This record gives sequence, C-alpha cells and structure tokens, in this order.
Amino acid sequence: MPTAPDESSQRKAVTALISGVLPIVLLISTLNAHASAQEPGAAAEDQDLRQALGEMRARVDELEEQQAKLTERLGSRAVLQAYTARDLDLGGHVTSLFSAMHGDDRSRAGHVVSVVELYLKAQLDEDWSLFATPGFYLFNGGLLDDPATPTRRDPSFIADESSEASVFLARMEAQWHHSDALSLSGGVIGTPHGTTNREYFIPARTIALGSLHTRALLENALYPQQIVGLRAAGKHVLSETGRMEYDAYLGVQDSAPDRALFGLRLAYEFTELGLNVAANYGSGRRSGRSGFDLLTNVPAFQSPFPPQFNGARDYGFVGVDVQWRLGDFVSKAEFYQSAEDGYHDQRAASTELTWFALAHLGISYRFDYYDRGSDQVVVATSPSIVTMPLDVGHATEHLVGLCYDPCPSVRLRLDFHHLLMPRSDAVVDSVNLSWSLSF
Repeated sequence: MPTAPDESSQRKAVTALISGVLPIVLLISTLNAHASAQEPGAAAEDQDLRQALGEMRARVDELEEQQAKLTERLGSRAVLQAYTARDLDLGGHVTSLFSAMHGDDRSRAGHVVSVVELYLKAQLDEDWSLFATPGFYLFNGGLLDDPATPTRRDPSFIADESSEASVFLARMEAQWHHSDALSLSGGVIGTPHGTTNREYFIPARTIALGSLHTRALLENALYPQQIVGLRAAGKHVLSETGRMEYDAYLGVQDSAPDRALFGLRLAYEFTELGLNVAANYGSGRRSGRSGFDLLTNVPAFQSPFPPQFNGARDYGFVGVDVQWRLGDFVSKAEFYQSAEDGYHDQRAASTELTWFALAHLGISYRFDYYDRGSDQVVVATSPSIVTMPLDVGHATEHLVGLCYDPCPSVRLRLDFHHLLMPRSDAVVDSVNLSWSLSF
C-alpha cells in the first residue's frame, strides 16, 4: 500500500496543478475584460477573439475532466507518487537459435528457442534504481538422447509442454548504490559465478549457447545461476595497477524456497594487463523429483544431461574463473568442484578464446568438460517407477564459432559443436545458427 505523502509532497503537487491551470485562467479573464471594454459597434470585429476565448474555455474543461479521471483511477495519494523516476530506460533483444544435429542413429534439424526479453530501468535518484527483465520464449527441446524412442543416442526435437510463448523473469531487482565500494541489491538477482553465467546479456555473447554446466537456462546444475534474495557488491582500488572486487549473495531458489543458499566471489583485477582472477565459494541444497516427474526430467538445450536432479541433496562448491583481454584477443576460463552430500561430486571446466580478426568479425574456440556426478536414475517403470543411485558420467565438447556484427545492434552467429556423450563412445555433431537484435 502506498504511504501517505508528506506535507511537502502535497504542497508540490498543488503548486504544479496551479502553475499549469492558472495561466490559462488568467488569460481567459483578460480576454473577457478586453471583450467587455469594446464598443458595441465593434462586436463583429471581435468574432475571432470570442472564438479563441471559447476554445480556451473548452480546453480548461478538458484538463479538469482528465485530472478528475486520473485521481479517481489512482487515488489522491498515488497521484503524488506516480511517475517520479528521474530517468526511465527501455531496451531489450530478440534472439533465435536453429540447429542441425547429426548423431549415431540419425540427423534432425529444427528450431531450438526464440526469446524476446525487455530491459526496464528506472533511476529514482542518485542512489536508488530499479531493474527488471520480463522475457517471453518459445522453446522446442533439442534432445541429444530422445527418451521417447527405444533407440538411444538419436538426436530429436520435441515441442515444449506449452507450444505458445511462455514467460520468465530472469532479473528483477532494486538497487541502492552507496559508493563504488558498496552496492546492495534485492529481488530476483543473478549470481556472480563463472564466465558465461556472468555474461547475462545474450546479444553480447560471441557464442549464444552456454557451456555444458550452464546450458539449461536458470537451472542449478553445479552453481546457481539466479536466486531470489540479497546481494552486496563493490570494488576498491588498491594501486594504480590493480583493484579488488567482491560479490556476495544470500537467498533461495524457486525450486527450494525453504532452504537458504549463499555464495561469494573475490577477484583481483590487474588493470594494466586486462586480467581478472577470482575465487568462488557457495553452498545450498538441490531439490529432488519423484513419481511421474522423473520421466519428464530429460535432456534439453542440446545438453547431454537432464536440467534438474532426481535426488535431493545438500552441496557446496569451490571454483576459479579467469578473464583476460589483450588487444583483439579475449580469453575466459573457469574450473569448479562440488561436494554432493550422499552422491558423487561434480566437476566442470570451460575455456574459451575469441579473436576479433576484424572489427566486426570474431572467431571463437571453446572446450567444455562436465562431470555430472551421480543421481537417482529410473531403471524400471512397471509396475511402478523404480530408481537407484547411478553414476551419470561426464561429457566433453569442442566448439568453433563465428560471430559477425553487421551493425552495432545486430549479431549473427554460426557455431560448430562436437560433443562426446557420457557413459559411451557416442558422438553428436551440431551446427547452430543464431542471431540477436537488440534495441
């Protein structure tokens, strides 16, 4: 509920209303006096003046009617508080991804995902701001191992549960900026871990699809990609050649709203070298699935692993991420190790190098390794669903990509994937075509 405005706010609102209407009223009074002072014989000559006077009176009546409707709709208190942002920015992007996949059994080509995402930012004053990213997506699962057929390792596409566009909210936060050393945010926030995950703005990515352990958008495969909670971040200059950065968070995930998780990233940036090295730590709980939900937990987004876990467990993780920019070269790397309570631990490594051969053309190579550890796996479905702990295995992927920017607001990408599937010697090759248009 909005709070009652103080006396100062009321005074400002009344002053603004008077300042807008009073000049018109005074002008009408002046014209009336002028018309009354004219000789009777000059009435015909003042026809234009009377017509202008009538139009101004009609305009005043219209303004009074609009003000009454606005007050009725929002309430007298809300009128004084609405639309008070100092700056309001609106942007967004449209991104689409199509793929042609070739496996040991067959080949398939189709649409993977299209996303429309808006970026809304309101700067309330020097310290306070709001940021939100309502998004709409149309998704068709690009499955590397289609569970709906008896043949294994056969790439396929299946429609999403809802073929119409669905809504997601990746970011929605209020921020208080005290100084470079301290900013506090609350709401739906992104976590600072990894390299692909921290590069949230998809149009800025040279490779649209995330690394193997971040490929399922917004899911907690190894470390959480988003949470609902609080975050504190800042940086401190230590010398002319370096500065410290920190980012800490505390909150919950939608999949486990009753279990708090937290994490921390500490980084040192060598400003002259363009090198950023960071240590990461986090802890939380992975929620599990049961019953029929186990059968719907299938690989998607060209990932060899299901996006969620069947067996619930507590976890902790540590990791290192490195980013280095040198002239036309940009390199990234991250290494993570988790400790899973009651299950095998997870490991992930990803390295990416991009060379901007031309101002608008980048060539990338990325290597991913992801050991998913173990999980509860369905081994029988008759007469009931039976599960048992099983090592899920690891996968590796080599990727070569091209990105081209015909203009600052458009990025086109062509990626070639070579994926070695877990627990087998099967291989899946994919060619992905994607584009992002931002505004």
